[in-house]
Amino acid sequence: MRDASRHILFLATEFDAPGMHPYAINIINTMWQPGDHVLIVSRYGVDNEAFPAIPTDSITWIDYPTGKMAKAVFRFRPTSVLQAIHDIVARKDIKLLFSLTEEIILADSIGKLQRQVPMLYTVHDATFHDYKSSSPVRWLKDRLIIARPQRLMLKRTCHQVTNSREQLELIIGRYPDHQVHYAPFPTLVNEAIARGGKQVEELQGVGDGYILFFGTIHFYKGVHLLYDAYLSHPELQAHPLVIAGTREIYFARRPDEQGVTFINRFIDDSEVRDLFGRAALVVYPYISATQSGVTSIASYCGKPMVLSDLPFFKQTCEGSEGVEFFTSGDRQALASALSRALQGELATTRGLYDREYAPQAMQAALNSIINSIPC
Repeated sequence: MRDASRHILFLATEFDAPGMHPYAINIINTMWQPGDHVLIVSRYGVDNEAFPAIPTDSITWIDYPTGKMAKAVFRFRPTSVLQAIHDIVARKDIKLLFSLTEEIILADSIGKLQRQVPMLYTVHDATFHDYKSSSPVRWLKDRLIIARPQRLMLKRTCHQVTNSREQLELIIGRYPDHQVHYAPFPTLVNEAIARGGKQVEELQGVGDGYILFFGTIHFYKGVHLLYDAYLSHPELQAHPLVIAGTREIYFARRPDEQGVTFINRFIDDSEVRDLFGRAALVVYPYISATQSGVTSIASYCGKPMVLSDLPFFKQTCEGSEGVEFFTSGDRQALASALSRALQGELATTRGLYDREYAPQAMQAALNSIINSIPC
């Protein structure tokens, strides 16, 4: 257990970025104890249901600016966030900053902050993902406002935690003077997902038993490989393909497209159980992956999975019932893995969830890491 006087300020300044919302909520709700404080920057205002057991006066909500100029200034000079951090640290006798969502807006001020109080920095992406975009302006923006500050935060923070053993070794090799730790990835299943209840309207005409991809539509997630493999192998088309997630569809749609449903919008947590529950299997054809909790939702629902053979997926899921691997980037291998999974007995993956995503394991690991950081 953590010392009761070792108060933490949990930081989630990219709370609404893809995947960060459930990640931060899970860790904060699991790790919070009296005397701690939470600081969140949100584009959507206060979420009173996210932290049911934490007093409202222990959470500071800051609105993300609106307007292009205000956003640009905030990215590089987040004055309101820095002032709030300094105030909370002094007022609450904070012993540790725990960065959960990369905090890339703090890249130019992290050195000064760490002289005031140590930070435990969560490394999500030690290597920048390939976000394919048709717009050169978007490509440049991604590298200026995401890749650069990611790199600086990784370089400038001394105490770090990652949920990927492969990434752990990469960071240690790159920064041997850093204190880098491993902790299990938290489940992305929250109460809203577990309760479910809301139906996905776009599935009304699709029926059950579909092949499902769920997540933001990025090049590095290999959605184009899945799309082409499905349309190029008629035997797969006995099952509809559902691709659910936000962002622009970066690949050209084929004129022979049949059986494919795109749900190109944000999927609310209350819809996730319906989306997964009606699927025959879930596929994640990633080309690259540093760490991810996507397998937690599928395995919570007991759904068979087809996964690329990237180290993170292999380290987490290899040997589990109901999981088929294929060679990353290989369309034919992906199609074959989908066929094997659909023709088999479609074993449940719930055992994977119970083994890998137990909150007690994550809590114990994080408490040990926190206690090892000098205050």
